[in-house]
Amino acid sequence: MKKPLWIWIVSLGLIAFSPWTRPALAETPTGYVRGILTQVMALQNDPAQSAQARSQAIHRIIERNFDFALMAKDSLGPAYERLSGGQRQEFTQTFSYLFQDSYTRLVINFLKKENIQYGRETSDGNKARVETTIARTNENIPVTYLMHTTPQGWVLYDVIVDGVSILQNYKTQFGQVIRTKSFEFLLNKMQEQRRAIQ
Repeated sequence: MKKPLWIWIVSLGLIAFSPWTRPALAETPTGYVRGILTQVMALQNDPAQSAQARSQAIHRIIERNFDFALMAKDSLGPAYERLSGGQRQEFTQTFSYLFQDSYTRLVINFLKKENIQYGRETSDGNKARVETTIARTNENIPVTYLMHTTPQGWVLYDVIVDGVSILQNYKTQFGQVIRTKSFEFLLNKMQEQRRAIQ
């Protein structure tokens, strides 16, 4: 079965939500996710927002609600441990920028006026998982949000859309490039992409 466009947008992220105030940790994981999605949907459906203003606002929501340091580390797997401090910092900054850009476009193009249903919430130590479903006329798309606690509150580190983990996609692609080329080749390609969209 042909994958919908948004799957390919996520998959090609190699070559990519906070309220304006970070919610208190006492808020449930489901409440945290609901707050993010409510604000994104409000932005998407506000006719007073220009396309540029909407994109910038959604970009800020993504920037504040994902743990990019953890995601960058996990996306490289064992290769991360072999990097110098400078390489780690450079990769994390580049990864963060590209993820924010691609996920902003994904949200703008994919999430419109859908009916979002909230399902099971599970917790394990400082981690939590919230299952949701985007209900459309002809399809139901499961979306699961993975998060963990920080001193500032909940923060996301992965989103699984219709069984596809965004973080795992990056890990697979990055690992393949590093095995067949090198980390330096991967970073150079990512930096080229960043310069092209800045």
